[in-house]
Amino acid sequence: MTPASSEYLGYVGHPELPHGYHPYLGRRPDERRDWLADASVAAGVALLFPAAIVLGHLALRAVRAGEARSERRARLGLALGYGVAAAANVAYLVLAAQHAMAGGATAA
Repeated sequence: MTPASSEYLGYVGHPELPHGYHPYLGRRPDERRDWLADASVAAGVALLFPAAIVLGHLALRAVRAGEARSERRARLGLALGYGVAAAANVAYLVLAAQHAMAGGATAA
């Protein structure tokens, strides 16, 4: 077993445990990719739906690969991204239908 790196020493917070002891399975918090799901939710809240969709899919891929544990946040980012995109499309179609029913623009 290789010793832990110097910046990782003391992370566990238990002085009685030997250096390099990892009390849980999986990646250390500084190696996980949970930030992708957080960025996806932030992009969805900021109405940047292409970024929210892309980051949400990347976050789900990281969850499936075991590199992240934020599946619910990734799905929330995807829902926000696709929801904003769907709302924008519906609003466009409604406005286009209203414009077409009103006779459209007349050419000058």
